[in-house]
Amino acid sequence: MYASDDIAPLGIPAMLIQAKQDLTLAYQSAKTANSPAHITVAGDLGGTTLAPGIYRSTSTLLIQSGDLTLDAQGDADAVWIFQIASNFTTVGGAGGNVILSGGAQAKNVIWQVGSSATIGGFTSFKGNVLALTDITMNSGATAEGRMLASNGAVVLTSDNIITKPK
Repeated sequence: MYASDDIAPLGIPAMLIQAKQDLTLAYQSAKTANSPAHITVAGDLGGTTLAPGIYRSTSTLLIQSGDLTLDAQGDADAVWIFQIASNFTTVGGAGGNVILSGGAQAKNVIWQVGSSATIGGFTSFKGNVLALTDITMNSGATAEGRMLASNGAVVLTSDNIITKPK
C-alpha cells in the first residue's frame, strides 16, 4: 500500500494522483448523466426488476425487502446508472442482493453515491460503487465490480471477495 506522497517506488505518486483524477471524472460523469431521461426512485428497491436506464434518488436508497434484479432484456451493452443523493445500503442475507439477468453485465452498472455506501453482510452485489465518502462491506459480502471512495475509506470487514466485473 502506498500514499501519493510516498517517495518510492518510482512512479507510484503519479499513478495514485491519476487514479484519483479518474475517479473524480467518473463520479461527476455518472452524477450528471441525463440521457436517457432519469426515472425517480425512492426508498427500498428490494423485490423489483429494473430495465436499463438512469435511476435517480433524491435521498437515501436501500435494497432491503428482497433482491433487486437488473434485466438487460437481451442487450449485453445495457447500462444502469443509479444517482443516489445520500447514503446507499443493502441489507444482504435472504434479500438485498443484486441479480443480473437477460445478458446484463456488472461492468455496466454504476452506483454513484452522494455520501456513504454499506454493502450488507452476505450480500451478493453487482456493479461499480463510486462513493463520495466511505464504503463498507460487511462480513461475507461479495461484489463483482469495483468499490471506489473519493474522500474516505473502503472498509472490508471479513471474508469479503471483490472480483473484476465482466
